[in-house]
Amino acid sequence: MPTIKTSKEEILQKSLLLIWQKGYHDTSIGDLAITLGIAKSHFYYYFKGKEDLMMEILSYMLEKFTQILQRIVENPELDTSGKLQKLASKMARFYDFNGYSNGCLMANTALESVGKDYAFLPIVRKFFSTFIEYLTQIYSEKYPADEAARMAVQALQEFEGALLLTRLFADENYLKQALERIASR
Repeated sequence: MPTIKTSKEEILQKSLLLIWQKGYHDTSIGDLAITLGIAKSHFYYYFKGKEDLMMEILSYMLEKFTQILQRIVENPELDTSGKLQKLASKMARFYDFNGYSNGCLMANTALESVGKDYAFLPIVRKFFSTFIEYLTQIYSEKYPADEAARMAVQALQEFEGALLLTRLFADENYLKQALERIASR
């Protein structure tokens, strides 16, 4: 296989898509090397192993998703409803991959990792706690703090459940309806 010069950023983005499609456990270093068009040794130039790569992928996703949430929450032109609608729109695009939802990489990774002690699990927890924190901030504009926090957790649960059903039944209406309910609160 010819060795192609790639950047760490390219490796992260392409690896993210492959792992999102196949899952962490079903993706081998060989699969990654083939997808990236690089030799395995080139992969190890950037990463110690697959767990190290996963930490970087999840950190990358956490950073990008946090930036999206922060821009929405801090947008002075949007009221609470506008923020929720913008968030729902971003989430729909973020989780739609070529017209087919692969679900939430963070949730999929958490489920695949049950009973394991992977170094990347704190990043998965941080992703969900960050999501809840930003949703709570949005809901706090309209509701008391305790109710806003409860609603944020409920919205996340509904969203993740909708992603699961969308993927299971290949019916995007589950996700669309959940996002409409979240946006209308």
